[in-house]
Amino acid sequence: MTLPPAIEVLFRQGRIGEIDRHLAALVAELTGEDNGDVPLAAAMASRHTREGHICIDLKEVAGRHWPGTPEPDSPNLSLPELEAWRARLEASPAVAGPESPASRPLVLDDTGRLYLNRMWKRERSVATRLRELASRETSEPAELQSALEELFDDDPRNALPRKAAHAAVSRHLCCISGGPGTGKTTTVARIMMALTQVGQVTAKDIAFAAPTGKAAARLQEATRESLREMHGSDGLPEELAVEVGTVHRWLMKSEAERGFARVLIIDEASMVDIHLMSRVLQALPARARLILLGDASQLSSVEPGSVFADICGAAASEHSPFKHCVVDLEHNWRFGPDSSIGRLAAAIKSGNSGAVEQVLQQPQERSVGFESLDDSAAFERLAERFTREHYTPMVEHFRSMGDSAQLEFCENPFRHFMALCAHRRGAFGSERFNLEVEQRLRARGLASANEEFYAGRPIIVTRNDRNSGLANGDTGIVVKSGEGANKVWFPDLRDAQGNLRLVSPQRLPSHESFYALTVHRSQGSEYDEVAVIPGTSDSPVNTRELLYTAVTRARNQVVIHGSRDGLKAAVERETSRGSGLKDALL
Repeated sequence: MTLPPAIEVLFRQGRIGEIDRHLAALVAELTGEDNGDVPLAAAMASRHTREGHICIDLKEVAGRHWPGTPEPDSPNLSLPELEAWRARLEASPAVAGPESPASRPLVLDDTGRLYLNRMWKRERSVATRLRELASRETSEPAELQSALEELFDDDPRNALPRKAAHAAVSRHLCCISGGPGTGKTTTVARIMMALTQVGQVTAKDIAFAAPTGKAAARLQEATRESLREMHGSDGLPEELAVEVGTVHRWLMKSEAERGFARVLIIDEASMVDIHLMSRVLQALPARARLILLGDASQLSSVEPGSVFADICGAAASEHSPFKHCVVDLEHNWRFGPDSSIGRLAAAIKSGNSGAVEQVLQQPQERSVGFESLDDSAAFERLAERFTREHYTPMVEHFRSMGDSAQLEFCENPFRHFMALCAHRRGAFGSERFNLEVEQRLRARGLASANEEFYAGRPIIVTRNDRNSGLANGDTGIVVKSGEGANKVWFPDLRDAQGNLRLVSPQRLPSHESFYALTVHRSQGSEYDEVAVIPGTSDSPVNTRELLYTAVTRARNQVVIHGSRDGLKAAVERETSRGSGLKDALL
């Protein structure tokens, strides 16, 4: 069947992809409709899903021009008016209603949200399981209050962490939200202690997981440190040893050992998309507890959905079943009231561009800064400067090392400084930055043109790989092995015997160099110093949530390299994810 002209125009302009065009053609063939409104809706629903949305709210797009298409350039791409569009969709054999059992490509709910069928099913299944967990309570153990009194003193700043621990012990769903430095990891360590002290579970019944290998390693280190602090000079008992893996590893283990976890704790839960959350909830044993840690103000997942933020949003309703399951930690133990990084993050979070400018203009403040970066030449100069100041010394250090035996005494090279780009591709993207740096390192004679795995090259894994045990997001650095060929050292990982994790380049799954990361890639990480490169002011990628996430990766210093207009636009541009999950949870 011939596609509606609007679909072909959108495809030629690159505003929809091949898969969107294919779905529109399928819908046109199924319906035999001459009118192009239903195929147009199908193409839009498909494109929106690839952009991170679970659905389209027709009220927000009906009667307008196709998003991102200048009207003078494409006068025929106006979208139908709402009532007429809904009527055609409801009458179409390609569209199911929310209560219809028919398997059709699209689903239109009663509020005017349009879904791909598989996205509708994912959202419904997640909502149903979360409501089940939220409604399930456990009789309060007699020892609970005394355990909480032992774990949390009377300091008013501990009131919310104590509330979170109480919720985690008495309920089967607990969500703990808070920015960096609000004590989420310390709180979850105390929750672990409370659960074991009241006899509900043993430490071996508790599984810790995070969406990426980087976040998992950080959670493991931070949780162990918190437990050690609580045990003081006695050290950490062996039975409380914490092992953290990625969520995907937990799923694989769950399939092999069904029901092995009675408590699942997931850190950086804002990174968990609707598909992954659906798999987790299906694999979670029927009587198990789920504890989610995250920051509702951070970037949502790369894949569709904003599950953690939707749960937190649903809890704000007075009569919500999630009201007592969600605790938002407020006191920041890392950034005090005089911390410029803390004040900058708070100003970004509130969308107050004037307050952001005010924080950045303080001349005496060195922990935050702004440097103009307006064009491609300035980007190249920044790559040159960072190569000279940061990457050349790093590569020279690893070139000078005799062999891998020295690594036991070597600091993790990724903790001190990181450049974070809003974009992966383009004039201000991380891919170009990495190429610029490598060219400069080769010009300095630190990496020969035919040497792929030169000592000091930073590596990031881009695909989960069961054979090597490496996960998407794991970071390593090429080192001299003393055995001839260089190897890749993963500072955050150890093998089963606790030895350094060294991997032959031939065994690496898909990977790439990284001297800069995208902000998305950096989630779950912290660095002493961070350089943020937002890119162009008109990019829809540059949002309040992205800037907040980037700034809060820094412990000691953050500098934004961009334009004043771009910074203002990013602070005032709020991310909006099409989703019906929040309403489905109420």
